[in-house]
Amino acid sequence: MPSSVDWTVDDTKGLVSIGTHSLYLRAAGPVRSPGTPAVIGIAGLGDSSVTWTAVLRHVSAFARVYIYDRTGLGNSELPSNFTSESKSYVNIAKELRLLLDTADIKPPYLIVMHSMAGIPGREFLNLYPEDVAGTVFLDTVTEENYKTRPEKLPEIMMAVWEGVDMSFLWTERKPAMTEEEWKEFLNSEGLGNEPPPEERKDQQKKASQFEADNLIPSSDILAEKKQFDATILGDRPVSVIKGDAPGEYRKCLERAIAAGKGTEEQRKLISDYLDTADEKQLLLQFKQLRLSRNSRLVEARESWHNIQLYQPDLVAREVKWCLDEFEKLKGN
Repeated sequence: MPSSVDWTVDDTKGLVSIGTHSLYLRAAGPVRSPGTPAVIGIAGLGDSSVTWTAVLRHVSAFARVYIYDRTGLGNSELPSNFTSESKSYVNIAKELRLLLDTADIKPPYLIVMHSMAGIPGREFLNLYPEDVAGTVFLDTVTEENYKTRPEKLPEIMMAVWEGVDMSFLWTERKPAMTEEEWKEFLNSEGLGNEPPPEERKDQQKKASQFEADNLIPSSDILAEKKQFDATILGDRPVSVIKGDAPGEYRKCLERAIAAGKGTEEQRKLISDYLDTADEKQLLLQFKQLRLSRNSRLVEARESWHNIQLYQPDLVAREVKWCLDEFEKLKGN
């Protein structure tokens, strides 16, 4: 059933029913001209649209932009019959398309993805290739990421980081957010004066775990498409923005060791991985350039992994480049 809200105009936010449940959507920016792409932001694993508010502010100055919360995250609902299997990344891509169709947000789309969202974002490209005007990858995960690290590394990192002061994330490199945006972000993370209710926190934890459980199986499913062996986007633009996830992890390890966290074996496992992580991550980011004959890679030198928090202006710049390049194609 179509949404009763006109999502093509004004600054708008609210829930959109996709039949089984409702997803939270935010929109801003000028009315689209015919054929002009809608900019679609997809957050990383367990993240909500609140991490994209600064990007929304920057991009909406020149383009119509949409950010949303996946099932169970942020302000979106989690149906009682939802299971881990429902969170396959192919299903995430289909769910996004259903949201866009229901809200009458027509293609073409410029898909902007962060971290884990690189996988469902590329599944969206696989399902609807003619509707994608281009892509912007923000330090994204690929189908090969998990093969470059020890099997239990994420779980070990989470165990070693637990209870460690990670305030360096906000002090050494300050998020480029307004006071209101920063307050909203802290509250969403449970660090502000108005944290989410326990019921919502439990829901988000469950939804995040569903996504984590599906990361490797969904990576294998995407690998079967062999997208890196085909220039699937032709001349449509691709921008790859590389953040500093390895640097962030090194800082986390330093603080964990200072706090006496982790066994010697756990610390060594993490340290050995980080010795080659920069080179491996750069190679994986480079591979995404193969998706188009018109692609470029830039480094977010002032960001940790969450580029959208620290350099939303850089994200907006790459969005603008993609939109301009797509316009050139239309002119041809």
